[in-house]
Amino acid sequence: MKNDLVVKDNALINASYNLEVTEQRLILLSIIRARETGQGISSDSKLEIHASDYASRFDVTKEAAYNALKNAVNNLFERKFSFKEIHKDTNKEIVVKSRWVSRIAYVDDLATLEITFAPDVVPLITRLEKHFTSYQLKQVAQLTSKYAIRLYELLIAWRSTGKTPLIDLYEFRSKLGIGDDKYQRMGQLKEKVLHL
Repeated sequence: MKNDLVVKDNALINASYNLEVTEQRLILLSIIRARETGQGISSDSKLEIHASDYASRFDVTKEAAYNALKNAVNNLFERKFSFKEIHKDTNKEIVVKSRWVSRIAYVDDLATLEITFAPDVVPLITRLEKHFTSYQLKQVAQLTSKYAIRLYELLIAWRSTGKTPLIDLYEFRSKLGIGDDKYQRMGQLKEKVLHL
């Protein structure tokens, strides 16, 4: 692995979403690819992820990588997330709902996924002047639970302060993309989310 630095605006780190492990990995690879261009990206930029790149970075078989990319076309396009930002005119906090990608395609003959980030995502991975979190891809590459990756990101965002804030259980569940109907008992939440 090269210098696979993942950098996200803290608004994206603290966003509420539910992505499967393979979908999170593809988003992370796309963020790295966007950084590697050195020229920045726009909401028209097509980023390419090759199956062999996915396989080597996440230590999976080429077959598993091909399947991950093919399945992403169906699933990732439908995925949504919500994040908070300050409204420019009122200076009040608002909740924005967005898709991750505006375009996605799998080129079968090349085993390549083409991703175009949605307009709301682009500034959250490119304009990182003040409030951002960064980490090396290898720090999450071996995590196999979708919740583990999200937990890592939520905790690493507070690395520089040396402490984590208290988070209300409802907000915690929301950030992890856990619906109100899932893991309602604390024992279930611990077993299925925290102890994986």
